[in-house]
Amino acid sequence: MSKPTPAGIERIARTVPGQYALLIWLDGYPYVEMTARKNADFLTDLNLWKKNTFPSLRRSDVRFFTLAPSGELKELSFK
Repeated sequence: MSKPTPAGIERIARTVPGQYALLIWLDGYPYVEMTARKNADFLTDLNLWKKNTFPSLRRSDVRFFTLAPSGELKELSFK
């Protein structure tokens, strides 16, 4: 059974309406890691983020979420 989406993630998602966003839940706090207006830009930025930033979070207690312009939240897992 999956964990419920933290309320902090739902609240912070409302601060970036109409955009693609990568949200993280790090040590009990929500963060907006990046945003983009276009899906192609988001995917490009996400690949750069995975290469440059993700390795530093591997040992942290962190969960990852994407936000679509429609407001849909999805939890991600990276390998």
